[in-house]
Amino acid sequence: MPLSKLEVSVEINCPVSKVIAFVDDNENDPMWQTSVLQSEKRTEGAPAVGTIYHVKEKFLGRVIEQDWMVTERNADGSFWKAKSTTGPFPIATSMKFESKGNSTLIHRTLSIDVGRFFKVASPVVGHIAQRELEMDFANLKELLEAEA
Repeated sequence: MPLSKLEVSVEINCPVSKVIAFVDDNENDPMWQTSVLQSEKRTEGAPAVGTIYHVKEKFLGRVIEQDWMVTERNADGSFWKAKSTTGPFPIATSMKFESKGNSTLIHRTLSIDVGRFFKVASPVVGHIAQRELEMDFANLKELLEAEA
């Protein structure tokens, strides 16, 4: 059963170029994304359409591994979309970075279809995923503003 599209936004008191550079570096993922245990870029070069990442995550007590592919990306990295290509259930996500003077507004969407993978109702999974997204953005804000 597909979940409703989840959305979260945050404004970070940091220039957009610095925020994009930090998020683009997948080695930073475990520092700000609560579920990510490990993130490995499997494609050479800068992030672009077709870039593949292998991610090991923990969600609802289970460790899952998935490959992600970037499906759309602006040249400056201010907007991108990605989808899972392997793993227990399909996920699609997008991130948009908008300059607000000396700060950056980030908006993320996430769509998950947990199917029969979890034995709890989809609304429960959706609530937990929404809470994780909000915590992720709070972590990202704290990390980047501490360095500013």
